[in-house]
Amino acid sequence: MTELSDVKPVKPQLNPSGLSVEMAAKMLGLPLDVVQKHIAQGAPVATDGTINLIHYAAWLNSRINNGN
Repeated sequence: MTELSDVKPVKPQLNPSGLSVEMAAKMLGLPLDVVQKHIAQGAPVATDGTINLIHYAAWLNSRINNGN
């Protein structure tokens, strides 16, 4: 039988395809208002308001390449 003291707590895992705006900003080292400005300018977000880091990075890259 497993003792209660033998059970390790489960750490919440981050899902890079569904991060909150706050968590995405924190992970990228950006101020929250910058990420919110990007969203207002058309950065992709899911219907639930989360950010996929790959899609966001691709959007940022396209802006750099297009001179925006």
